[in-house]
Amino acid sequence: MSSTQKATAAPGNAGTPALHLPAPLEWIARPLSRLSTSLFNLRAGLLSDSLVSVALIAAGIRYGRMQPALAALTVLCGLFVFTFLEYAAHRWLFHGNTGPFRAGHDHHHVDPLGYDALPFFMPPLLMCILAALFALVIAPGYALLLAGAIAAGYAAYGLSHVVIHVHRFKSPLLRRWAGFHNIHHYHPESNFGVTTALWDVLLGTHYPRKPHPHAGKA
Repeated sequence: MSSTQKATAAPGNAGTPALHLPAPLEWIARPLSRLSTSLFNLRAGLLSDSLVSVALIAAGIRYGRMQPALAALTVLCGLFVFTFLEYAAHRWLFHGNTGPFRAGHDHHHVDPLGYDALPFFMPPLLMCILAALFALVIAPGYALLLAGAIAAGYAAYGLSHVVIHVHRFKSPLLRRWAGFHNIHHYHPESNFGVTTALWDVLLGTHYPRKPHPHAGKA
């Protein structure tokens, strides 16, 4: 999910309790665990997430004769949908009772500069499946475009998450944006959004900033 940090680590990482899986699953879980904590996987994930979003959007534009206004609305809809998916996955999947997902994310909280990330092939595969599902109910061109916009949001999330943890911004606006997520690492019950605070504000999980004790004093 990110370039020098891990969004979803696997069982058995340092600082994360080992998960006991059924024996038949061990041969799958162990290599995926090693892969999901490697720098190669992190970089491959950032690249593949970006490429699949471009491919889906390009295929949608090429496949169907779309009306520009409706195409633009489809992209905006996809990005909006992604903001909720980002929030929901972080709040109820990574901070829920979800086995490897929770264990990996807990490790990210211990080591924000680690390499934990979903196996690089999983998000692109899920995005392609999503496009196929959309195509069952809407025109294929728009289905590809909608899935591509969601994939673009996910790619932007991954890049943002990395940059937030590895870069110190000079711009006050960007520092405030990065600080919103950094607060989550100190108050994990709040600020689940990464690219946007929209759903935290709407669903009441926005961390209330306390005024500085010397604010307003001469």
